[in-house]
Order: sequence, then C-alpha cells, then structure tokens
Amino acid sequence: MEESIEKLINEIRSLDDGLDISEPQNENILYLAYIGDTIFDLFTRDFLLKKYISKFKMNELHKANSDLVCAKSQAEIIEKLIDSGVLTDEEISFYKHARNAHPHSKSKNSSIVDYRKATGFEALIGLLYFKKDIGRLKSIFEATSKCIDNI
Repeated sequence: MEESIEKLINEIRSLDDGLDISEPQNENILYLAYIGDTIFDLFTRDFLLKKYISKFKMNELHKANSDLVCAKSQAEIIEKLIDSGVLTDEEISFYKHARNAHPHSKSKNSSIVDYRKATGFEALIGLLYFKKDIGRLKSIFEATSKCIDNI
C-alpha cells in the first residue's frame, strides 16, 4: 500500500467514527464488511493503477479491478493469507466469526461459501480500519499484493 492511500485513510479516520465495535454483533459485522469492501476496492484500484497504468486501457483496469473485488477472489485471498501465516490468531478468529454473520442479501454470482468468506475478509479490513490500525492494514495489503499476482 502506498503512502497516498495511507494518508487518505488517516485523514478519513481523523473524523469521529460513531460505530461501536467493542462487541461486534451481526449488524455491526455487516457495517464493518460494508466499509471494508470500500477500503479493499480503493487498495485494488491503487495497486492496479500503479502496476499497470501504461499497459492497460481504462476498461481493462476496470475489469481487472472487478475480478479482484468479487467474492471468489476475496475468498481466495483470505485463504492464502491464513495459509501463509500472515494473519494473527485473533484476526483469524474474528474473520471466522464475521464469516458466519448472516447477511440480509445473497450473492448473484458466487457460491454462498465464497460470499461468506468474502464478508469475513471485508469485515476484518473494516475492523482494522475502525480501530485505526493503519500499520496492520498496510501489512495485510502488502501480503495481499503478492496474492493478487497469483490469482
């Protein structure tokens, strides 16, 4: 993750968040996943622009980003992060808890298993964002960059 994203996230986080995450319940987990999805989308767009700006046309960048932020890709990424030992036991525990949250919608283009894994991954990103743990987000995104190259 580059300095530009880190600076933007820090500026956004300087605002009062108003979300109580002391004991994440089902609804809070879905809020965390909601913001985590946005943070992950920002990361992937930044990653793709920096890596492929001179190689891809805009519509190709958009398609590549869409392919990375879909539930199937996010499920693959979280599995790779777990298998490679990047995540702490506490993060894995939270991911598993969030993965089992019951969303009020279902995916049109992915399996329920991938959709739930993606929800858990997004909630973990959202949790770190609300905790203002930018250093940890940066570490996870650096590891994710390596995963993305293999998807």
